[in-house]
Order: sequence, then C-alpha cells, then structure tokens
Amino acid sequence: MDPAFALTVNDLARDEALCLRCGCRSHTYSRARLIALVGRDARLHLIGLNRELWCGDCGEPPFQGWVTAPVANQP
Repeated sequence: MDPAFALTVNDLARDEALCLRCGCRSHTYSRARLIALVGRDARLHLIGLNRELWCGDCGEPPFQGWVTAPVANQP
C-alpha cells in the first residue's frame, strides 16, 4: 500500500495548510481549522468526503487538493 494513503490531518506541519478546489472556487484550510472541522485522524486522501468541507456556494465536494506551506521571506 502506498504510504501516502495513511497520511492524516495530524501529519501536516503546524504551518502547513490544505487547499481544496471544487467546481467554483478554491479554499485554503489551516491545520488547526481542519482539526476543528474534521478531526486529527481524518485521512488526507479522503478529506473531500467530509460534508463539513463541501462548498457552500455550489454544494459540491472538493475534488482536488494540495498541501501548501508558507514561503520564507526572500531578500
């Protein structure tokens, strides 16, 4: 089994976020916000199945997502 399928919200670094895209927009959730909405043990590859994260505008579940990290200050 691919180890990526075992990653959970708790595996995100404190400064990482998850960007989820549905049919009409993208929304970024911080690790803390995801824990509050779906819990620490929610699997990242199934995160779109949580109705708490479905779009309030189009009603669709997110069908694509990616992890984002803060960009370090550049000189």
